[in-house]
Amino acid sequence: MNPTRELVESYLDAVNTHQWDVLERIFHPDVTIQHGMSLSTNGRDRAIRLLQAIVAQFTEHEDRPTRFIVEGSTAAVEITFLGTKPDGTEVTFEAADVIDTDGAQITRVTSWYDTAAVIPLIKG
Repeated sequence: MNPTRELVESYLDAVNTHQWDVLERIFHPDVTIQHGMSLSTNGRDRAIRLLQAIVAQFTEHEDRPTRFIVEGSTAAVEITFLGTKPDGTEVTFEAADVIDTDGAQITRVTSWYDTAAVIPLIKG
């Protein structure tokens, strides 16, 4: 399998299963996370804390990849997000991640989704 795709699949699996130690290994120390247009951070520890805060809004969640495009050290992934809020409300939306690697670690994750539609779903 392609090493870029392996890193991306490991990333998605780690977030879905809360394996934060995996992210410590596969994130570059200077990784950048851009989530939507409003959340951004740099550095491995901050990136992991940001992802933990995002998924903590849900009692259940899954980023389900539906399409991969890999070119060299970059991958684009179409994702269906499925989540359940603590009050039982189900949240589903489409997103796309563009993930850059240096061949061994993830250096940047940019997540794109319709924030105007998604934020009201999450905030209620």
